[in-house]
Parts: sequence; structure tokens; C-alpha cells
Amino acid sequence: MGLDNFCFNNKSWFVEFFIGKRYRVYRHLLILTYLLLVMYDPNGVKEYSGPYNYYNKTIWFGYFLLMVYINMYVLIPRFLLKSRFVTYLISLIAMVVCSYAMIRIVRTTYIEPYRVLPDKMHHLGIYREILNVSNILIMLVFSSTAIKLFQEWVYNTNRINELERNSLEIELKELKNQVNPHFLFNMLNNVSVLVKKDTDKASQVIMKLSGFLRHLLYQNRRDAVALVTEIQFLNDFLELENIRRDDFSFTIDMVCENEIKMIMLPPNLFVTFVENAVKHSVDLDNPSHIDIGFGVVDHKLVFSCVNTKPEEPTAVNNEGGLGLINIKRQLELLYGETFELDINETDTQFMVKLTLLV
Repeated sequence: MGLDNFCFNNKSWFVEFFIGKRYRVYRHLLILTYLLLVMYDPNGVKEYSGPYNYYNKTIWFGYFLLMVYINMYVLIPRFLLKSRFVTYLISLIAMVVCSYAMIRIVRTTYIEPYRVLPDKMHHLGIYREILNVSNILIMLVFSSTAIKLFQEWVYNTNRINELERNSLEIELKELKNQVNPHFLFNMLNNVSVLVKKDTDKASQVIMKLSGFLRHLLYQNRRDAVALVTEIQFLNDFLELENIRRDDFSFTIDMVCENEIKMIMLPPNLFVTFVENAVKHSVDLDNPSHIDIGFGVVDHKLVFSCVNTKPEEPTAVNNEGGLGLINIKRQLELLYGETFELDINETDTQFMVKLTLLV
């Protein structure tokens, strides 16, 4: 159910550092360290006398730091993140130009009188100012705009993933809530038929029905159950069908039984297929049979269900149409593209093969 190739739910330390609230102080310290390293040059030639060389650097350091935080916490949230791109660009340029002009006035008034070396770029005039403003804009974009956009992108991606995950979990719960009553209604229908035909058999079915309800109520709440529990449930279900119907038989085979005992998987993945096989194998004139198989091949669980078909088609109640449609969607939600479901039919048989990665 993931959207992006990058897994944001299991964040790397690098991503967490840039977006996590607990690293906020460290991010600001990183910005300050970056600016100090850029502006501090211990071997550089001093252009001003006495401490005025440090005053000059402090002014530029404070100016650029102010631009970074105004851009990050005022301009980007108000304009860029609201898709007002032109307004953002104009505001950014206006802020840099106006504040740069003010800094130039301050430096000319209070710092330049203490210059001891000639200004090598003085002859460039207005072109130097344009170059300085351009460099400041580029540094702002890379130091604050890029970081803020990266944070926003990761935040939005996580939020979208979370919404999709919650939506899929809700849909999955709804499917389970539909499948279980669907199965239960069919069982109650079978009991109602037996009550009219054979009260003793109906009594046996009613007694066993409590076991089915217990399984559906308690096992279905879990995210994963033992496969052997599911197989026992299917066996009990088919034994009930054997009580209810004449000339009906079934087999449940397990290959690699030791491996099967170790498998855990979501509950009630196979009952719909078996219920469908029972419903469509009813033959009033001939014996009917269902073969179920479980096996493990290359770390994949292979489930098969084959049922005989009556020679003469019988009317089957398909009210609701929930069975196979719901289980297919449930498999898609649980396994994505890692499962294979093959359903085939001949004149005499109906065959289902489900392969799951375990």
C-alpha cells in the first residue's frame, strides 16, 4: 500500500533529522555553523583596521541569518506553500534588495571609514551590487527554501500514506464484516432446511454452530491466526455439510505439514472458496465431492479447492454477490500484487488455486 519508493514510514536518520521536531535545535545550530564557516576565514586579508573587520563580518552574518529565517517562516508559508509563486518571488527579491541597501548604508557610514585596503571591486559599481544580490538570493534558495520544501514534501507524503493506510484498513474491516454474516446466513439457511427434514441432524448442526460463531467472533479480531486453526475450521464446516447432505464427501490434504504448522496469516481467507464449492457442488442425483489441498513451495503457500459440478445446473441463491468479489478485494488489500488467484471451470469441475507469499 505504499505510494513512493522511499519508505517514509521507516524513516532514515537523515530524513528524520530534517523533519523531526526533536532535532529542531540541531537544525538551527547546523544553519549557524554553516554561515560561520562560510564567512569565517582565519587566513583572509583584513580589509579594515582594528576590530572593524569583525564588525563587518558580524553585520553580514546577522543580515543573512535574518534573511534565512524571514524566508523560511514568513515568505514560504504565506506565499510559496499556498502556490502564490509570483508573489513569493517578488517578495523575496524585494526583501533582499531593500535589506541589502540598508546594510550598504550602514557599512558605508560606520565601517568603510576604517578601510585599510582598497576595495578591489569598487570599479564595478552597480554590477557588483547586482552580483552580490544574486549570490544572496541563490544562497537563500539553497539554504532555506530547499530545506523547507523538502520538509513539506516529506510531511505531505507521510500524510497521504497515512490517509491511504487508514482508508484501506477501514475498507478491509468492512469487507470482513460483510463476509462473516454472509457465511453465517448460509449456515442458518442450512439449519432451517434440516429442521424440516431431519430434526436430529438439525440439532447436531445447531450445537456445532456455536463453534463457528466462536471462531468468527474471536479469531476474526486478530491480525493473524495459525493456518492449522483455519484448516480445522474448514474441516468442521465440511463435516457439518456431510451431516446435512447425502452422498457428499471431502478430503483435506496437507503437504509439508511441519511448515504449515508454522504459518500465520489473516483469518478467513479460504472459507469463501470452500463455501462456494459447497454451494455449487450440490447434486440431487449423483455423489458430490470436494478436494482441498494445502502445500508450501518456495516460501509460498498454495491452496487448492476442487469441487464436482452437478450434471444438471441447479438454481443457486446469489443474493448480495458478496462472496468471491469481497475475498478478491480483501486479498488485494492484504497482499497487493504478491498473490495469485486462478479460477477455472470445466463441465464437471470447478477449480480454485490461491498462492500466497508467506
